[in-house]
Amino acid sequence: MLIRTARRDRLNDGNRPDGCPASSAGLFVIRADGTARFDRHYHDMAEFWLVAAGTGTIAVGDQHHHVIAGDIVYTPAGVEHDIIDVADELHIFWLSAPIPAGGNGSHLHRTPDLAVKHPVAVATRDA
Repeated sequence: MLIRTARRDRLNDGNRPDGCPASSAGLFVIRADGTARFDRHYHDMAEFWLVAAGTGTIAVGDQHHHVIAGDIVYTPAGVEHDIIDVADELHIFWLSAPIPAGGNGSHLHRTPDLAVKHPVAVATRDA
């Protein structure tokens, strides 16, 4: 199987090969032009993010991490995560663990206001 993430293809229920343990995978981009939006959310399964390009700040629980290309971010099931800011356009590949029985794999929010996508700040980083 091949997933062409450059075309915004993603692994999902409709194309997952038999025996594949991942519930979803793909690429998302957070622009560094002031137009990007993101929501603070969690999932009922764990997720990995691989930062392919760019720099920014990602929150996992109450910790903030400055990320650069090559970093891998792990978000455990039930732990909120968010993108706080971006200095250079972020290209992030995600890979989600299997969805547990009774789960749905979607973005979950502790309060309705967290479901509203907030603007992602553009940050300046010193070299």
